[in-house]
Amino acid sequence: MLAELKEYFKGQPFELHGLYKETLDRFKTYLPELTDFIPDRDNWDYVYLREKLATLSGRKYHGKKNHVNAFFKEYPDYVYEPITPANVEECIKFGEQWCERRAETDSTINCEYCAIKQALNNMEVLGIKGGLIRINGQVEAFSFGEKINKETAVVHVEKANPNIRGLYTAINMLFAQNVFPEVTYLNREEDMGKEGLRTAKESYHPEFMVEKYNIVVK
Repeated sequence: MLAELKEYFKGQPFELHGLYKETLDRFKTYLPELTDFIPDRDNWDYVYLREKLATLSGRKYHGKKNHVNAFFKEYPDYVYEPITPANVEECIKFGEQWCERRAETDSTINCEYCAIKQALNNMEVLGIKGGLIRINGQVEAFSFGEKINKETAVVHVEKANPNIRGLYTAINMLFAQNVFPEVTYLNREEDMGKEGLRTAKESYHPEFMVEKYNIVVK
């Protein structure tokens, strides 16, 4: 394949992106002349033990537990429910509103909304499952993902009203408890190099990271 790519690029350097560490090791073994390996830290996946996210037990999660307990105390009548065809349009509408509030500061947000809408409109075909939180009858948070093997599910999207203390922590916790209770790990994907998102994902103490690399072929 690389020989064909070299021929296509007519001897000019080109890059391959998103290579997993195992793939990189094979490149190093069979193509030792390739030496320009670039860690793509912004796209490393955060992988957590599902049970830890579901319980938030232990000293490391003390701050998170305080936030979620504050939410439960202030909103004792909240309702958690799975995302179904009966409520999927409410999630899409909430996703649209969430994205609209950030459109002025994030040029990619319209693409994110389109992805959310397409995913929720095709949940059955894509094997997607999720849950939402209602407060006073209104959807104020939702999250969804898919199971990729017996041990792991990927959380693709998590949205919540940022003005409600502890709501993000609550939807994270309730998703872990209810949506894929049979898996060991939840992959919450990458932080895309966004400082706030990185801080948030690191604060949940990932069990490990799925490393990804780019290579330059000359």
